[in-house]
Amino acid sequence: MRSGLLRHTVSIQSETPTPDGMGGSILVWTDVTGMTKVKAAIWPLKSSEALDAMKLELTVTHKIRIRYRASVTAKNRIKFGTRYFNIVSIMNVAERNKQIDIMATEDV
Repeated sequence: MRSGLLRHTVSIQSETPTPDGMGGSILVWTDVTGMTKVKAAIWPLKSSEALDAMKLELTVTHKIRIRYRASVTAKNRIKFGTRYFNIVSIMNVAERNKQIDIMATEDV
């Protein structure tokens, strides 16, 4: 993979239970150790608008490519600056364990 394509820096995040101070816990997104500065390529694929309860909802679909990491799953999300991408699917390109293509949605 040409490293010049990977011009963005992203973080991989996972949900972590955190005590809420009242005996329970809440789920908080935290950066996964070792995956805070992952180089990535991001391509927008399509966008769609929907009117839901008199509120306009915009969804943008992206393809994100990173170097292969077996620990990335659909339960993670990707943080890029102030933007968040929910992982829909992960594809190991050519099954070579060199790079993965992630299909993700961004709610705007």
